[in-house]
Amino acid sequence: MAALNEDITALVEEVRNFCARHGIAESTFGRHAVNDGKLVSRISSGSWIEEETARRVHDFMERAERGEVALRGRPKRKKSDSNATKMAELISSESSVRTPGSFAFHEQRQRFHIFANTTNESWVVADRVATELADVSPGPDGFRLLYTPMDNGIILTRTLRALHALHPDAPVLVVMKGRGLEDLRNTMGRLVDRITEHPLSVFVMTNMYLREAVDLTKRSGDNPENVVWRNLALEGRRSYDFQGQVAGLYGELAREWLVHQGENAQPVYAVPSVVTIYRLDQESGLQSILPTPGDPELRYNYALLNHPYLHSHTMTFRLDYVLRPVFDRLAAGGRMTVIQGYPRDPAHELVGRIWPEQALPVISRYDVIRDLRKDLAGEGFTVSGLTDTNALFRFDMHTLPVLEGHNLGTQSLSAAFNNAVYFAQVREELVQDAIREGRRYLEITEQVLRENGGLWFVNEAFSVTRKGA
Repeated sequence: MAALNEDITALVEEVRNFCARHGIAESTFGRHAVNDGKLVSRISSGSWIEEETARRVHDFMERAERGEVALRGRPKRKKSDSNATKMAELISSESSVRTPGSFAFHEQRQRFHIFANTTNESWVVADRVATELADVSPGPDGFRLLYTPMDNGIILTRTLRALHALHPDAPVLVVMKGRGLEDLRNTMGRLVDRITEHPLSVFVMTNMYLREAVDLTKRSGDNPENVVWRNLALEGRRSYDFQGQVAGLYGELAREWLVHQGENAQPVYAVPSVVTIYRLDQESGLQSILPTPGDPELRYNYALLNHPYLHSHTMTFRLDYVLRPVFDRLAAGGRMTVIQGYPRDPAHELVGRIWPEQALPVISRYDVIRDLRKDLAGEGFTVSGLTDTNALFRFDMHTLPVLEGHNLGTQSLSAAFNNAVYFAQVREELVQDAIREGRRYLEITEQVLRENGGLWFVNEAFSVTRKGA
């Protein structure tokens, strides 16, 4: 009995030292270890402990020391420290993991989120793509799709619904090029439902440049870091199961998906990262489409490039760093669709009135197609989207109130202004100058809205298809 008491005494001392190191209460330890908040107080008073319970206690401490158990302790503190400690606990949740970066980049991401949530561009683009997918056939071992930029996942989710309906039994590989952690988080939050409905899916997310993302191989010398490649085989069958497993990645990816400001204010990744996600119970049936670094067999049946470059980018950049690398990775019969802004709509009219002296650099699809044809001379390909009837499509800011007989509030006008400058790609310093000048930018915004019955936008699209069987 003396030996038993010595064992319990040693265990109590070990547990109390553990709690002190990790800053957690003894009751918290008991709940986490064996679902008994009074465990420590009982055994320290001489109560009996089962051998299996003692084993679970030791196992819990060992897993915690290895970092396999996340402990958020609340050490003894003064009352005045309580609120600060509580706030520190709150921001450790999944949705609060974030990456810092340049002001200009994150300001543009804020503008994008407003734009994406107050216009119906995502729905219109996805519906247009769905009609194109009906004309594209999968390869013998599945369908491979390239999508850039990753954005918030709405376009991709709607596109995959159409693709999965067209090919319900085909393995599908989706490679997505993102820019920051927010892109990844928003997209994966939606795609867990897709992998539930279509189990034969593989999702690959990377923050590398597009010319690297096409075959998941780092080529840039912007930083010396090697590619960090993660494969996550999801266990279970429910979206809720997958959601929790995917969320566990965000803390690890926060450092890698950090965005730096490079030359010409362009975003640069901190660490090249690739994340591959698929269902463990489907692993054997996905071997033919699971990608590997630099895989020469990685060929795409369809590539959607949604605003893949800025108006200010040179034609050389568009061809060498965007269009040519993607075309080179198309399978026989594969198609690349490019969507870009069209400069004749109320959004560009609004911008022109606010900054009449500023010439916005816009290169039309005709210019891009002309130079792309020269670059692809000798290759077998066809181009569609040469006529406005087939190339142009409109979408709207759908959250505006009915204009007739109603005053527009400042929030609606501000959102409309945000959407116009985002779509027209106005430089951030010009936007900030206009805001500091007073209400002139809001007054012009209201004028344009009333003259046009709202705010709408026009995109233009063209497609390039590689010839072949």
